[in-house]
Amino acid sequence: MEKNKNLDRIKKAVEEEMAKTGPLFLGLDWEDKMAYGLWLKQTYNMVNYSTRLVALAGAWADLDVEFLHNRYVDHSREERGHPILCVRDLECLGYNLDTFPTLYESEAMYQCQYFWILHREPASFFGYTLSLETLAIKFCDEVYARLCKAHGKNAATFLKLHSGADIDHLQSAYKAISQLNDTQIEMALENLKLSCEIYRGMLRKIKDVKNIESLAS
Repeated sequence: MEKNKNLDRIKKAVEEEMAKTGPLFLGLDWEDKMAYGLWLKQTYNMVNYSTRLVALAGAWADLDVEFLHNRYVDHSREERGHPILCVRDLECLGYNLDTFPTLYESEAMYQCQYFWILHREPASFFGYTLSLETLAIKFCDEVYARLCKAHGKNAATFLKLHSGADIDHLQSAYKAISQLNDTQIEMALENLKLSCEIYRGMLRKIKDVKNIESLAS
């Protein structure tokens, strides 16, 4: 019963965070090449570390929580090859990685995960993954359709993959989360809220950008 209660708490928190993040995500001008390109650069910056972070979390999982170690090992395999999709989408837009700067918010997204994994609790990493995978499931189908209409399917391969693949990822994550103890749940919740807040800050900055030159000021 306690496990079900904790799982319900996580799912409720995810829904609350998505209610705040979703409008900002959908509100980006995806039809604008520069806004979309800037988002792709930040996404590349984050997913470039995905396999490393998941592997680190798996390595630091205690021996008495083998289910957690195994979940992270499987997840690491699932994340391979994703950064190259961002690069290809940028190229289809006529850009490359050097066209856009890296925003501090996308740096903060992955950098603070090293602290959570190494100095708090490897299970806290679920908060980070839930913040991104739930966003993909809920909103990427709509954004993908908009991108295809504005820029063509070849410029939207990253979102095409994540609009469908993350459904299985999320189900596997919740299965593992249902086995966490109270302390692990609390840390996952805290990390979820922090990750979503940082991501919303990144979306706001992208939305406010008027031209690439303004990012350097």
